[in-house]
Amino acid sequence: MHSELPRTVFPAPVPPFPGWERRIYHLSRPVATDDIAAFLGKEELIIRENGEFPVTIVHKYGLLEINLIIGQRDIEVWFSPDEAAWSAEYLDALLATRF
Repeated sequence: MHSELPRTVFPAPVPPFPGWERRIYHLSRPVATDDIAAFLGKEELIIRENGEFPVTIVHKYGLLEINLIIGQRDIEVWFSPDEAAWSAEYLDALLATRF
């Protein structure tokens, strides 16, 4: 018996870099525009059209790619398995500032 992955509004997963791993995080409240601005800082921002749910992509210092959809409580996070511990700590600190 195999379990199904949770359903998500994110498009089919395609890693930003070969070998990067994907995680879906469920937040305490939906993502707002202010959250994206706070996460962004001076980093690169990309908007990818995905039907009715455009995906906002924030690259953080080459450690993480955070995919957010305004109004959704789930975020998609990609990270290098080689930097998993450092990336997880950074993500936890980043999320703690807003959620």
